Amino acid sequence: MLRTAVVSTVVLALALGLSAVAVAEETTADEQIARIEEVRERAMEDPTNVELMIELGNLYYDANMVNEALSSYLAVVELDSTHVGALTNLGSLYTDMGDWDEAEKHLQKALELDPGNAMAYTNLGTNYYARRKYNEAVDMYRKALDVDPDSVEAHFNLAVAFADAQIFDEAVLEWEKVIELDPDGPVAQICRDNIQMIEEFRGRK
Repeated sequence: MLRTAVVSTVVLALALGLSAVAVAEETTADEQIARIEEVRERAMEDPTNVELMIELGNLYYDANMVNEALSSYLAVVELDSTHVGALTNLGSLYTDMGDWDEAEKHLQKALELDPGNAMAYTNLGTNYYARRKYNEAVDMYRKALDVDPDSVEAHFNLAVAFADAQIFDEAVLEWEKVIELDPDGPVAQICRDNIQMIEEFRGRK
């Protein structure tokens, strides 16, 4: 399972006060800890099993245990330097940590190995956006959508980039696409709220 660094969780602070994405899985802390312990024990018994290590890294990531997630993903790369999933997830994690150069390095390597990796393009766009490289960010989101036209993350992040540049028509179109793709998902209501805020902002001008 690949992880995405949604742009709003990194740098979104738009003048309009648009809502950010903060979606958590329906899992209690006790359930998370129990699952982590279960997978960690299995990984200790089979330390060369990269899929177990990836799963463990993802569990740590979901529990916001950043250092542990980082160690798990790095262990996978040590075992298999061409593991695209681990490289992509490291790029996402380093972006969340604000280590832009390390994030870009891992994401670029993931894309060299798998040019059809929409998530890596999305995460690289987030990286560029956070560094105020807006044109490059938009290019990456568009490349992600070339690969996967139904990527909710890429559509959402592209909308944020447009809204930040006050290209509101395009932002609304992208958020409407998210709603179309996943009308009952947790991000859809955020998109509806953001569209309403833009309409109210326009009405005040």
